[in-house]
Amino acid sequence: MLDKGRITSVQLLFLLIITDAATAFLFIPAGIIQFAGRDSWLGAAVFASLFGLAVALVSIGLARRFPQQVLAEYLPEILGGIPGKILAAAYTAVFIHYTAVIVNECSTFIHVAFLRETPLTILEILIALAAVYGAYLGIEVIARQNELVWPVWLLSLFLVLLLVAKEINPDNLRPFLENGVLPVLKGSAVIGPFRGEIFLLLMLFPYLHRKREALKTAGYFLVAEAVISGTITAVIIGVFGDIVPTYMLFPIYELAWYISTAQFLERIQILIVVMWIAGVIVKMAVFYHSAAVAAAATLGLKNYRITILPIMAATVVISRVFYGTHLQLTDFLFKILPYYGPAVELLIPALILLIAIIRRKGGEKPK
Repeated sequence: MLDKGRITSVQLLFLLIITDAATAFLFIPAGIIQFAGRDSWLGAAVFASLFGLAVALVSIGLARRFPQQVLAEYLPEILGGIPGKILAAAYTAVFIHYTAVIVNECSTFIHVAFLRETPLTILEILIALAAVYGAYLGIEVIARQNELVWPVWLLSLFLVLLLVAKEINPDNLRPFLENGVLPVLKGSAVIGPFRGEIFLLLMLFPYLHRKREALKTAGYFLVAEAVISGTITAVIIGVFGDIVPTYMLFPIYELAWYISTAQFLERIQILIVVMWIAGVIVKMAVFYHSAAVAAAATLGLKNYRITILPIMAATVVISRVFYGTHLQLTDFLFKILPYYGPAVELLIPALILLIAIIRRKGGEKPK
C-alpha cells in the first residue's frame, strides 16, 4: 500500500458520515424539495439510503477480494493491463473531479455567506491548501483530526435544530405522500449520489484495521445518515414550508440565520459556517488522499505525496472553469450528478465485481 496508515471501524464511520454530510446538508435540501415537496424528508432518509446500501454492498464485495489494495491497484488484474490502467486513470479523474466540486461548494458558501469581496480563486486555494496538508500527512492523521471535528460538528447541528424546534409547523409536513411516491423517488436521485460517496470504501478499505467490520460500519453509517438527513430536511420544511426553501441558496444556513433574527441566540450562523468549513476540509482531505493514491497507483509511483500538489492545482482550475457561478454548480448537482453519480459509484463497480467473479480474480480473505 502507498499509505501505511491504519484506521479503526469507528474512525471510518465518522469519516463516512462527515464525507456525506459536510456538503449534502447545505445544497441538497433545496434540490430535493423542488421535486418531492413536503415529502422530501422521506426521500432523504429512506430512498437515498437504499441507494447507499447498494453502493456499499458492491464496494465492500469488490474490496474484500483485494483487501490489501486500492481500486486503482487491482483494476489491471481484473481487466488486464491496458484496460485496467485506462479505467484506473478514469477513476483517478473521477476523484479529482469530485474534489473540484467540493472545493467549489466550500468556496461558494464562504463567499456568499461572509467574504463577498474576496476572489473565489483565493478562497479555493486557501481551502485546498488546508485539505491537501491533511492528505499529505496520511489517512490515519485525517481520521484522528476528524475525531476532534466530528463531535463539535454534531453538537453544533443539534444546537441549531434544538433552538428552532418551537418554530416548526407540523401542518407544513402534511398531507403525507399527497402526490404519490414518484416525486419522492425523483427527489431522492438528487441526494442519492451524496449517500453513494460510500464508494470511497474502494480506496479506504485497505486501511481498515478490522476489515470484517466494514459491512457493519457501512450499516451504521446509512442509519445515521438516514436519521440526520431526514431530520434536517423535515425541520427545514417544518419551518419554511415546501416552497420557500427552493429559492434559498443554503437552507440550513438560512435556518441558522432565522434563529438569530428571532433573537434566540445572536450570530448562530457563524457557528454553522465554522462547523461546516471544518467538516468540508476533512471531506476534501479524504478525496485528495484518494485521488493522490489512485494517481500514484496508476502511474506506478512509490510515493503518492508527489501527486498531491498537481492534483490540487487541477481541482482549482476545474472548479473555476466549469463551475464559475453558483448556477453552474447547482445545475451540475441537481441535473447531471443524479446520472453521473450512480454510474461511477454503483454501475461501473458492479460490472467490475461481476467480471472479477467470472474471471475468478482476487478472493483473499480479509482479516
